[in-house]
Amino acid sequence: MSNLQSLQEQFSQELEKLSDGRGNLLAERLFSLLLFSSKPLSLQEMADQLEVTKAAVSIRIRELEAGGLSVKKSKISDRRDYYYIAEDFSLVMAELFLSKMKLFLSSTDSILEKWPEESKISEDQIENYHTAKKRMMDFQLIYQLIFQRLEGIEDEWKLKRNITDK
Repeated sequence: MSNLQSLQEQFSQELEKLSDGRGNLLAERLFSLLLFSSKPLSLQEMADQLEVTKAAVSIRIRELEAGGLSVKKSKISDRRDYYYIAEDFSLVMAELFLSKMKLFLSSTDSILEKWPEESKISEDQIENYHTAKKRMMDFQLIYQLIFQRLEGIEDEWKLKRNITDK
């Protein structure tokens, strides 16, 4: 295995950790393959390199395409479709993670809005009540701060990316 293949495999493993094992291993391997490829790849090329069936690749590459992480390209002289990594793949991934964080913040906000008045809590639960409320408010605060800090980051990313691409 070459150094580059080893890095590609390591990247796939890191993606798997990031998804807490809830992602699809083949999709993560396909994404890594496209990330490390300088040219678009056909379904067969990807299947051969990953040692899986073309049908399995076809299913997972469509998921990546639907998620905005890969792009299909056709060649006039060739009936096969070719796939490559989306130009803004890193932004798409960041937006995916941010949307999950926003859902969590929204849930936290909703729970805090429904938080009962202290007078409705039994005396034996009052300490737990205050502890839990403070912890929920801590969740809310950290996520609010994160989103405040991230305002405008997409524009900054695009600007810096354009500078480094030149």
